[in-house]
Amino acid sequence: MHVLFPITYQCNLNCAFCCTKGLRGVSIDIAKSIQTTKANKDKIDWVYVTGGEPFLVDSLFEVCQDLRDYGFKVGVTTNGTIYRPEIANYVDRVGISLDGPKEYHDRYRGEGTFDKAVSLFHAVKGKCETVIMSVAFKDNLEELKKLKLVVESLDSTYWQIQRDMNDPSVVIPEL
Repeated sequence: MHVLFPITYQCNLNCAFCCTKGLRGVSIDIAKSIQTTKANKDKIDWVYVTGGEPFLVDSLFEVCQDLRDYGFKVGVTTNGTIYRPEIANYVDRVGISLDGPKEYHDRYRGEGTFDKAVSLFHAVKGKCETVIMSVAFKDNLEELKKLKLVVESLDSTYWQIQRDMNDPSVVIPEL
């Protein structure tokens, strides 16, 4: 089993398609979440530390190390805009969001976010598994075909495409 471990719902971006935006005021009891995760160790293979933006949490590295020390494989998902390459020392996998080629990605996530995400990707590549994580929504379905070329050039371990959780009519195109 894989567990999503939201460490915060706070984020430094305001993406239109975010599925956790409405939870930004919700606080998370990290210690209780860790204890619950540990109590179910025999059922869990991977723990994915998510958000919001996990890099906004001061104790992120300690939480990831604690989970690894307990025997879990640990991944973290990030929008890649906060440069913390040392995360690769605390996790087995880093997932970084890219939703299209540079111009498109920056239009939806903010000016300069593409370059920041790619910079973090290069900094952690080779130190842990890397995943490019994309959201497929109505406006970027054609852009995903262009993004495929970017993902191939980055030589990511995986490319994960998730359907827009706010729009069930979106169908991921054949790439």
